[in-house]
Amino acid sequence: MKINVVGAAGGLGSRVVDALLDRGLPPGDLIACSRSPDRLRRFKDLGIDIRRADYDAPETLSGALEGTDVLMLIPSASDVEPRIVQHSNILDAARSARLKRVVLTSSSAARTDSKFLIAPYLVYAESRLRTSGLGWTILRNGIYLDPLVDWAPALAAMGRLPYPVRRGRVAYVSRDDLARASAAACALERHADRVYELTGLRALSMPELASALTYATGQTVRFDEVTEEEFAEICRADRIPEPDIAILASLYRAADNGEFEQVSDDIRLLTGIPPMAAEEYLRESLQTYRAAGRK
Repeated sequence: MKINVVGAAGGLGSRVVDALLDRGLPPGDLIACSRSPDRLRRFKDLGIDIRRADYDAPETLSGALEGTDVLMLIPSASDVEPRIVQHSNILDAARSARLKRVVLTSSSAARTDSKFLIAPYLVYAESRLRTSGLGWTILRNGIYLDPLVDWAPALAAMGRLPYPVRRGRVAYVSRDDLARASAAACALERHADRVYELTGLRALSMPELASALTYATGQTVRFDEVTEEEFAEICRADRIPEPDIAILASLYRAADNGEFEQVSDDIRLLTGIPPMAAEEYLRESLQTYRAAGRK
């Protein structure tokens, strides 16, 4: 069985390829695709078949999917309308290539009443896949925990966690745990035609998240509820592009709407191992960063 990971150069996709190897799959049974194949040199050196796949260039997709049995489909970070076209392109190619199954990365916010700006794509993508005639598995990922590792030193220096969230709780989950679950969903046919909710161990309030950062950094971090306008100004100071600021603000709006508070046991169900607690993940990751000489 050939498993093809499209988006294999990204933060999640690269981890999925590693997790498939960790499961004992031979490199010859794997295909890794990216619009920039040069970024996949590490996998090429391991003997994995490297191919170019560009969601915006349908002519690249038939060759990218040739010989594929199971496709791990990780969407791009484009806006909603381009993502919808990209999704249509890849599913058309998947049908032409007669794939057995597509494993789609979605989100907990895949609902018609979501406050998250990307939700219209998510609802469309899930529906289009389920009615495509292809086998399918849908993985609804919670909010990534990993970015907090990068932000933790700055947050600790400020002593505050400035988020526009009032009551929302979030079951943060790491890409490492998501990758393990994704690899299992790809490798085992019994996960076909199922929807899995991939979340962390528990849903944290923002004060609890600040406490987790305090534990991980050894410096006091307090939650500071800010308005969306104040949050946008903080993002602009970090030179975050305006479209990304709008998406981030809508993500936290969705969190306040209760869209990321669900806690599921599906990661343990898929892998046999529960996800790492947020506090421990943050602490271990920061220790690794410090050992590598990063501040």
